[in-house]
Amino acid sequence: MAKNLSKNRRPRVKPSRDVGEEALWIYGVNPVWECLKAHPKDVMEIYCSRDDPRAQVVLQLAQAHNIPVSVMERRDLSNLLGHGHHQGLAARLKTFRYEALETLLTRLEAHKRPLLVLDGLQDPHNLGAIVRSACFLGAHAVILPKDRSVPVTGAVFKASAGALAHLLVVQVTNLVRAMEQLKSVGYWMVGLDVQGSLSIYDLEYTMPVGLVVGSEGTGLRPLVKKTCDFLVKIPGTGPVQSLNASVATAVALAEIRRQQQLCFNASLRP
Repeated sequence: MAKNLSKNRRPRVKPSRDVGEEALWIYGVNPVWECLKAHPKDVMEIYCSRDDPRAQVVLQLAQAHNIPVSVMERRDLSNLLGHGHHQGLAARLKTFRYEALETLLTRLEAHKRPLLVLDGLQDPHNLGAIVRSACFLGAHAVILPKDRSVPVTGAVFKASAGALAHLLVVQVTNLVRAMEQLKSVGYWMVGLDVQGSLSIYDLEYTMPVGLVVGSEGTGLRPLVKKTCDFLVKIPGTGPVQSLNASVATAVALAEIRRQQQLCFNASLRP
């Protein structure tokens, strides 16, 4: 059983500092729990300042994988992380494991689920929300450029509610080249654009789809837009004619999955 964390017995433990800058801190109950379930070998140590059933479950799983646990006061954990948005639980990872594009390409023959191609998102909360929607709606992977884009950070992990532990994330040097490679293995690039010539509801998504989403302020870059096979928009009926990038992604991905599920169900009929 996990160690009892009652406040009157809580020891002060100085966290170890044997990892360089490549280590990734994640925080929040769901992110730590999901990472422990999916990739326990990546977790170097757990830091806890709460004493409740949710914490006990997390610490029991950590103990099952022989992961060290440091118990401390909440203020000490806040000082360690530099903020108080941790829900009393944090973990150090060796690093975040990005998938290589070449590895992803070899798996796409077996997986025709949608891919997300993100062009220059800067807001970690938007990226985390997009990853959460993508995981919920069955996307296979998210592809990010190394430059001009927020990387995976603790804030992104927190905003994803732990979904990052279950979704492949690929970093590429040249996003347009990566799109061309995906097209060469049968994926069609569908870009979200407020000036798109098609409604998202007018296109049939019976093919493997790479949904391309631009940055919060400027949208898709010209060359990325040119590389898309289709440009679609989400038709609005209200006075505000734009959506947050994460909301727009969820709406479009839900329509893609809806159509593909209908097509799959139809194929099963005698």
